[in-house]
Amino acid sequence: MKRVLLTGAAGYIGRHMPNDLVALGYEVHAVSRNRSENTEGITWHAVDLLDAAATHALVADVEATHLLHLAWVTEPGVYWQSPQNSEWFGASMNLLEEFVNHGGQRAVLAGTCFEYAWTDGHCIENETPLRAKSLYAENKLAFRDAAYALAEKSDLSVAWARVFFSFGPHERAERLVPAVIRALLAGERAKCSDGDLVRDFMYAPDVAGAMVAVLDADFRGDINIASRAAVTLEELVNRIAIKLNGTDLIDFGLYPRRPDDPQKITADVSRLYDVVGWTPGHDLDSALDKTITWWRNQAV
Repeated sequence: MKRVLLTGAAGYIGRHMPNDLVALGYEVHAVSRNRSENTEGITWHAVDLLDAAATHALVADVEATHLLHLAWVTEPGVYWQSPQNSEWFGASMNLLEEFVNHGGQRAVLAGTCFEYAWTDGHCIENETPLRAKSLYAENKLAFRDAAYALAEKSDLSVAWARVFFSFGPHERAERLVPAVIRALLAGERAKCSDGDLVRDFMYAPDVAGAMVAVLDADFRGDINIASRAAVTLEELVNRIAIKLNGTDLIDFGLYPRRPDDPQKITADVSRLYDVVGWTPGHDLDSALDKTITWWRNQAV
């Protein structure tokens, strides 16, 4: 029986994973700070992973064969330079070591595109240099390196999933896509920054599906989680505006571009598409349609 420990299971990305995992034959043990109702194949655990003793008890009780680790500090405006990043590095290493000590075999760990040096804007695993510019990326990279070192000393199989830009249900309301949607739904002006920036956006449920596919594959090493469908922010926002009849309510250029914000951030996804054999279930338009519907329902 494949038994997976899923951390961050109630989060923006993690909440889309349990049912996909059950469909692949996993017994799912979902971890969050607050307990949810158990369903067939999914058992919820309310555990603070920053508590080493609680983590030990959890891992010893579950004895998972697989680990999908997403939990980390993620609060907008805080996570970038938060001292909690160091705490989460320690907690994550404790979790991974406990997992190995209790027979764990396969782990997929959530990284970030912010680990890359954005020299030319196109990021390729094992080719593009890594250069952390924040405590967040610095601690993520430290965790990656430590996880690989642990894997070399054990029978652990590790994949490091570098997640790029995403949008979808349950995203923080102040982020670009929900901010534009909510403003237009309210008949208000949507205030945006530079529309010329190019980014690789992916629907959150597809991010979840990609990471689940990596877990269920034999792939080891770094792997980009992205859509291969990069767009300018102007195109993204204008597609939302057209769907909501709000093209006359968009204001670009009201916020200055950050000095360190690169013109382009895109991802090579050959490993995800060709080696793992996974492709997204949604194109940009269908993903935006579902996201708009979700936010419209929240306003009812």
